[in-house]
Amino acid sequence: MQHSAQQINRDEKQSDKNEKIRLYLGYAPGKTTALNGLLIRALGAGLKVKIILFSKCYENTSESKIYDVLKNIFKDKFDYFFAGVSRIRTDGSFRFFGDKDGWTNDDQTKLEQGIEYLARDISSGDYDLLCLDEFTDLIYHKEQRIKEEFAKTLFKNVHNNTMVVITGHLCPEWLKELATTIIVGKIEKHYQGYTKGIEW
Repeated sequence: MQHSAQQINRDEKQSDKNEKIRLYLGYAPGKTTALNGLLIRALGAGLKVKIILFSKCYENTSESKIYDVLKNIFKDKFDYFFAGVSRIRTDGSFRFFGDKDGWTNDDQTKLEQGIEYLARDISSGDYDLLCLDEFTDLIYHKEQRIKEEFAKTLFKNVHNNTMVVITGHLCPEWLKELATTIIVGKIEKHYQGYTKGIEW
């Protein structure tokens, strides 16, 4: 099949514009929602996609059921991994990083599993789109659940075939400098409630 010079030129320009790292940041809701929208669009375009969720678990995340459906339909194109455990206490409150019980051995074990997948997937070229949900806070806060030098090595070794999209509240400056797109959400008005199936 022959291609016109115009088509080849357009393809070359497009390849020059391939995005490598996109960040969705801030305290506004909708970061994971945006990530899920991107992965659905990518799957529809025939791309191979994986999402690793670093602060959520399968049991109390509504979209886990949809990930199962997507994995069944797109058998060779979609995968996911929950690298978090439930952070909801028995009284219904949430464990934050700074709390005395904010980080447990179970949290650490799941994180290490997620990092193992990430280290392999980010450099393998197996995925066109690699989504990392709630990741930036793990390298931003002073506790640094993921050490800075290790994280820098990870993101400097993104495979040429792979685009990485990352969400989080706060993000270190060095990762912002590596990013090709940064989108920060802003709340103008919020009703201060939580609706099942909308926020969780």
